[in-house]
Amino acid sequence: MTSIDRGFPRARKSLGQNFLASPAVAGRIAAALRPAAGELVLEIGPGRGALTAPLAATGASVAAFEIDAPLVPRLRETFAASPRVEIVHADIRGVDLDAEAASRGFASFKLAGNIPYNLTSTILIDLARWRRLGAAALMVQREVGERILASPGTRACGILSIFLQSYFIIERVTTVRPGSFTPPPKVMSVVLAFTPLDPARGPRDRLDFLAFLKTGFAHRRKKLRSAVPAFADGRAPAIEELAERTGIDFDARPEALALENWLALYCAVRRAGAGGGK
Repeated sequence: MTSIDRGFPRARKSLGQNFLASPAVAGRIAAALRPAAGELVLEIGPGRGALTAPLAATGASVAAFEIDAPLVPRLRETFAASPRVEIVHADIRGVDLDAEAASRGFASFKLAGNIPYNLTSTILIDLARWRRLGAAALMVQREVGERILASPGTRACGILSIFLQSYFIIERVTTVRPGSFTPPPKVMSVVLAFTPLDPARGPRDRLDFLAFLKTGFAHRRKKLRSAVPAFADGRAPAIEELAERTGIDFDARPEALALENWLALYCAVRRAGAGGGK
């Protein structure tokens, strides 16, 4: 147990807590994020402050959002001598990160955190919502990380792969063993770095695009043609027309489509049916 761990409550299984306990891993996450003095870093779930400390050491302002009420006073005590560290008691799922940055006078922010496994998809999907996000370095379960990094057109590709790669450059930072946490999880973890694409490849209406992908992957072991009637609430054009416009083979399975195919299909369906698009 390190000095920063002493006096903290035990991890709570109900919150999916596995506290990062490796200074080396925390240092790699901070280095991947590359915060500079004067920048704002928002941290998801500081836990016992293992990552908060190296983030604050860069000279950046750190606002750390912790859901677990008993941890908050201990964190505030730990970082009482760090004027640039703010511990906020909040559930990150209900926090508007753009608004948090604006309220502190920042035009952009960077995001860091060791995401609880039970919140991974929710938090990752939300990444595409934040218009002020400049970069993110997040730790996730390795299996999820592999799916996110999967190349479109491969068997492992799915909704998260297509959606996140439409809006971010995503890189693997490091793999993290269970012994780097307390208590140790039963699985390996991976740290991913996210850099927003400017301009994004994906549609402006990101939630609509996400819903579109969910429809497309609803029956991923079936041919793509089975999903076409569900696109745009039945307002999609005929498969033959879509195939002519996009060059897509609708006898393929959803994971076989390249990223460009999904973007073309979305635009074709929306233009012909609901309107809008990219």
